Amino acid sequence: MRLYLISICLLLSACSGLSPIFKDAQVTDITYDQVSEDIDHYKDSLVRWGGVIIDVENNEDFSLMQLMFYPLDYYGRPQLTKPSEGRFVIKSAEFLRPEHYYSADREIIVVGVIDGDIELTTSNKTSVWVPLIKSTDIHLWPINYRGNYYGNCPSCYFRQLFW
Repeated sequence: MRLYLISICLLLSACSGLSPIFKDAQVTDITYDQVSEDIDHYKDSLVRWGGVIIDVENNEDFSLMQLMFYPLDYYGRPQLTKPSEGRFVIKSAEFLRPEHYYSADREIIVVGVIDGDIELTTSNKTSVWVPLIKSTDIHLWPINYRGNYYGNCPSCYFRQLFW
């Protein structure tokens, strides 16, 4: 009986979701459009943004991750059903392992400080300036969390716990 209770507690604790920084951070509710229009006004503001990973670039002292911005829902998940508002870049002091962070359409949220803007070259060789976020914490959503908890893949949830 004791072993059964311990295993239930461990399973439930694995379902805790986001780290406390995502829930408790005193973030400013700033939209992507507001920052794009006047980046200097919002510099050093703490934000919680999310999106889909486009590219990861590791340098000697930091990593840069380019994302397509999507507004977040109540749970902090990017709302992929809404139109993207543009791109932004996360600057992380830690090395972001490409095998974890660089896969097609990987969803992510970040808490960080707006650190200005950075120039990107798009696929059609056009230069654009996008917001740069100096990350405090990054959360990668599980690959198959949408629609797989019930019905079409009951075991996917448990595989993700140990992924």
